Amino acid sequence: METSTFNPGKLQMPVTVIYDSTNAASVHEVKFLESRNKDGKLEFVDLAGSVGAAGDYGVDAGAVAEQHYARDASGQLFAGTDALYAAHAAIGLTHWFEMARLPGFLSVGTGIGPKH
Repeated sequence: METSTFNPGKLQMPVTVIYDSTNAASVHEVKFLESRNKDGKLEFVDLAGSVGAAGDYGVDAGAVAEQHYARDASGQLFAGTDALYAAHAAIGLTHWFEMARLPGFLSVGTGIGPKH
């Protein structure tokens, strides 16, 4: 499963948000995204209990239970913060993630932080 680093200038719509509804944080984020998806630029796929379907999206079912994934129309797969950034960019909220792209940024309690 190869993921890409998100580049706002190359995002192609629609963006498919791939999540596991057994993860409370994922459900919270998806509800937020759905509430702002007025133009239908996001599609949502819940892989909870659908182990076989994960491969259709190029992801591992176990990994989806642990972090967010998104795939744009060109097939680029994004994971973690990059997936959230892509989903937010699709609905015009990129400014929320600009700080997360700064070297050394760490937002305590959000799960967003530097890669180890």
